[in-house]
Amino acid sequence: MSTSSFSHVRRGIGVCTGALTLCAGLVWASPVLAAQPGGMGGGMGGMPQGPGQGQGKDKKEGPAEEAPKDKQALRPVEPIPAQPRRFRRVQLFELHGYMRMRGDYFHRLDLGQSLTSTVGYVSQNDPELYNKFFPPPATHAETTADGSTINSGSCFVTLTNQGVNPQKVNTRCGRRNGFASANMRLRLEPTLHVTDTVKVHTTIDALDNLVLGSTPDSFYGNDPWAPIDMFTRTQVPPSAGLNGFSDSIVVKRAYGEIRFGWGLNLEFGRMPHHWGMGIVANDGNGYNRGEQGDIVRMLDTDYGDSIDSLRLSFDFGKDRRRTHKLTFSWDWAATGPTTSQLLGPTWASGATVGQEYSVEKFDNVYQWRLSIERRDDPDMLRRKLSLGRPVVNYGFATWVRYQPIDRAIGSPGLGDGLGTNPVWGDVNVDDGTGRNGNQLGNGDSDIDGDTGLQNYTNLLVQRTALFAVPDLWFRTNWRTMRVELEVAGVVGQFYTRDNLEPGGADRDLEDTTFENDTVKRYLAQLGYALEFKYGFFHDRFHVGLDHGFATGDDAGALDLNPQNPLNPGGNAAMTAFRFNPAYMQDLLLFRELMGTASNAAYFKPWAAFYFFQNNFSARLDIEYAFAHQRASTPGNKLNWGLEIDAGFRYHDTREPIFFQLQYGVMFPFAGFNRPADLYISDDVNVVIPNEGDAKAAQTVQAQIGIRF
Repeated sequence: MSTSSFSHVRRGIGVCTGALTLCAGLVWASPVLAAQPGGMGGGMGGMPQGPGQGQGKDKKEGPAEEAPKDKQALRPVEPIPAQPRRFRRVQLFELHGYMRMRGDYFHRLDLGQSLTSTVGYVSQNDPELYNKFFPPPATHAETTADGSTINSGSCFVTLTNQGVNPQKVNTRCGRRNGFASANMRLRLEPTLHVTDTVKVHTTIDALDNLVLGSTPDSFYGNDPWAPIDMFTRTQVPPSAGLNGFSDSIVVKRAYGEIRFGWGLNLEFGRMPHHWGMGIVANDGNGYNRGEQGDIVRMLDTDYGDSIDSLRLSFDFGKDRRRTHKLTFSWDWAATGPTTSQLLGPTWASGATVGQEYSVEKFDNVYQWRLSIERRDDPDMLRRKLSLGRPVVNYGFATWVRYQPIDRAIGSPGLGDGLGTNPVWGDVNVDDGTGRNGNQLGNGDSDIDGDTGLQNYTNLLVQRTALFAVPDLWFRTNWRTMRVELEVAGVVGQFYTRDNLEPGGADRDLEDTTFENDTVKRYLAQLGYALEFKYGFFHDRFHVGLDHGFATGDDAGALDLNPQNPLNPGGNAAMTAFRFNPAYMQDLLLFRELMGTASNAAYFKPWAAFYFFQNNFSARLDIEYAFAHQRASTPGNKLNWGLEIDAGFRYHDTREPIFFQLQYGVMFPFAGFNRPADLYISDDVNVVIPNEGDAKAAQTVQAQIGIRF
């Protein structure tokens, strides 16, 4: 090889130092080497052939190439140093959420049992009125100053004035016992990626479940442009205290997340509260199982739990496919009133004090959680199922709560002192148990000269509450089959005043002293939910069974309301378990009429068929429910009822859009019937329609949404 050839090679190596692969390519493809014997067309590896192996005579070597004058060109190229490691490595704003609109029609939610009397209909606040719903106001009588009852806007008056036959009037007006409404919500869930391992999450609701048309400019009644609704020009934003109880934008959650390199994860702030299938703790975000119909539960939800928490979790396992998560959290379930809530805005941050704080330490509800969980996210679950193997996930969690002292049961809510209910104290003054009816806050003194701080002092009683909530969750998937189970219980105790006075008169308020008339109440509750699903015909036809059970209380819930955890007293044991309302997925029985599953066992077989490339589906559900304790039902019978729901849905497989149309009918059984003697009254002429027998309720619902 000539000196000139080596010069070319040397220059190529000098330029390409630090990029070995590229250098090898340049040397291998050097046109000079290719033209020499033993080049690319030569022997093995391009090495020069030995003497006598060439195909021609050796050429004479010429003069060597002159070295370049620029000495910098001879220096090896220095590799660029790596970017300095800083805390902020990634700046990324991630946004998720959904936009939905829902239209609903409910017919006869009162089950045809609302009461009428000479003084108007019985209020839904009546302790004997189990059903929380009522007929539309236009169907009620109007109370006037002279005692007459007439409603000029009622269906009966309107049709009678038109000369309609009285029999037809009753038939046609009976069909108008319904509510038609529509609402919307925009939920934003932005995440700020401060670094690769530091994030900030928030949940913001805009126009949360806003009833469409509910905030026109005519709502105030003093707008010269719109003195009545007929002349409304525009919708105005909801504003707390003016045309609603909440503002148009509400921040529901905000929490930080820090991931450390050894599997430790730290979260702090107000965050979603969810576990397992969600029968105890449910964040209301729906349950993403990786199935096509999950978008329904993600968008069509009304409730959701949040918790103020400091949470530590540790991931351990061989790899991501086998990771277990061990979690411990300290939760602030409740802390009692703050200084500004009791003493007014002067004691709020930004006024005369730097920050407000909880006024009492021992009225806090302390909560601790310990859990271990093995859960695959939807992507990992799909990957494992594609291998044809069963996938098993499971977890166990326990919450423990403790509270030393508390407000008396039946005392006004903390918000009553902030102006939301200014007349509460006027109609609920001293009842013999320590002026428990006085308002709590507003920063002023009441008529007795007591401040909000003093009024709260008058309400405090010994609670000494301690209870635990163990919760077991299990799920197995295999091919198109899913079996999922969650079992939870509540055990514990707390102290309360015996509200049953001699003679049977109920007392709603507790004494302000911890005396001998207090009783220890025990909690012993159990509930579980089981879901089964299997797919046929390439997972296009699904059949399933949803089953659940929640213990009841033989004393019944307070005011016969399944949502209320208290009972009227007399029975020290409280055994009624209540499902989280965000878990219930029927249309009428548990979701609307009862509010949750309590004192009930239900069986719901269902079937769904997917068609048009799985973009459309139709589903049919049949749900039957009966009571655990018949004494807790209005009719003292076991059977709650039978509900049939049908739905037609569009859920695009490529775009995150969703539309569904549903119809439901609930046939109440004897458990909802009311005994006639339950409403006998000496001072009010009470009329019981239909002799207390419950009638069927129906609903038609339509939803449309975008998930992002």
